[in-house]
Amino acid sequence: MGSSDARGLGVLDASLIVVGSIVGAGIFLVSPYVAQDVRSPAAFLAAWLLGGVVALSGALSNGELGGLFPRSGGEYVYLREAYGPGLGFLSGWTSFWIAFPGSIAALAAGFGGALAAMLGIASKSAPTEIGAAAIVVLTLVNSLGVRTGRWTQNTLSAAKLAAFAVLLGLGLLVRRQGWGGLSPFFVAGDQASGIASALVPVLFAYSGWNAATYVTGEMRDPARGLGRALVLGTAVCVVLYLAINVAYLRAMPLAELAKATDPARATAVRLGGGAAGGLLSPLVAVCVLSSLQATVLVGPRVYHAMAIDGVFFRPLGRLHANTGAPVVALGVQGVIAVVELVTGRFDQLLAFAMFAIVSFSIFTTFAVFVLRVRRPSAARPFRVPGYPFVPGLFVAVNAWVLWNVFDYGGAQGHRAALYGLGIVATGVPAYVAFRSRNHPQETAR
Repeated sequence: MGSSDARGLGVLDASLIVVGSIVGAGIFLVSPYVAQDVRSPAAFLAAWLLGGVVALSGALSNGELGGLFPRSGGEYVYLREAYGPGLGFLSGWTSFWIAFPGSIAALAAGFGGALAAMLGIASKSAPTEIGAAAIVVLTLVNSLGVRTGRWTQNTLSAAKLAAFAVLLGLGLLVRRQGWGGLSPFFVAGDQASGIASALVPVLFAYSGWNAATYVTGEMRDPARGLGRALVLGTAVCVVLYLAINVAYLRAMPLAELAKATDPARATAVRLGGGAAGGLLSPLVAVCVLSSLQATVLVGPRVYHAMAIDGVFFRPLGRLHANTGAPVVALGVQGVIAVVELVTGRFDQLLAFAMFAIVSFSIFTTFAVFVLRVRRPSAARPFRVPGYPFVPGLFVAVNAWVLWNVFDYGGAQGHRAALYGLGIVATGVPAYVAFRSRNHPQETAR
């Protein structure tokens, strides 16, 4: 990578990538589903707090793994080192075809819809066209190097936090409505099973806490800084999510929140009037665009790491001579994402791959245990506190989520899991082919 951009990310930059990745459209959609599974404001907020603790446990665990292997690539690198190159490849293979392009397509569609509504464009094709344009523009921006991508991400994340400050100010400071939505705070009959069910959408809303692991090699002090960045970014989002949900309850009772289709807009209108509601569309657009930028930025680092290890398409391992950006990987990712967006297949692909994606996340965090046994004397600049309970919490809760999706989802859940495993299985012959033809190109940072 060029000297001007090499290792240009600090702890704050990496933490804002985490914030940008986590806080997207989820906070505007998920809370009603959480409210449907619990009976009291206390249980509702407990689900969000527990989900945040689980996300923080994953962040701390990945911080230790990043200290052991301070190179870009995230899960691919950690799975490769803990279990062998085969499992790492299968994770990267799923990321290349579905996880990152599908997420980019979904976010682009959300951004296109929000911007079209804000501009009063009624054309049915407008969200897709705007979303495709956003993918192209952000791909070009990130092709200019990590410095440009960093400033773009920092600007969007800062704007997002400032916009949320307005919504939170309405929710926590305006006196008009009182605190009726939080009373009574405790209700008899809440069960652990309800909070457990509520965790499924909550954990979805917190997904993205590991975003900085994909750009570890571009941090100035990755061995020590990655863990701090992951924890800082995730902790900010936990506080933000709790405060936003308190604002929702400030505006409406839990039973009403459970039926809301747009809780953020309803909250803004009730607490700040029509003018406040009108400010929400730009807030949604900025939030989604920030998440889109973070996803475009981090995805190619996985494909680049695989290529330089000799187990993927060689051109994806190329860096631009001047900017140091993985321009080929960025371009290919953009093309796949646009195709999935235009064909409208991203939702189905992501649903099918979710079983595999969560499984890889569990294996990744469990790698902390594996590597403590296999490499007990290895230098660990960042050690997960509370070992073995912290990584154990993440593994146990996410394993429960996976089992819940499979067992309680009925035939649909079984079918999605089988399709997901089938998608992963397509990577087996691909891995064999790459291993037989290619060799590592260079030493990864």
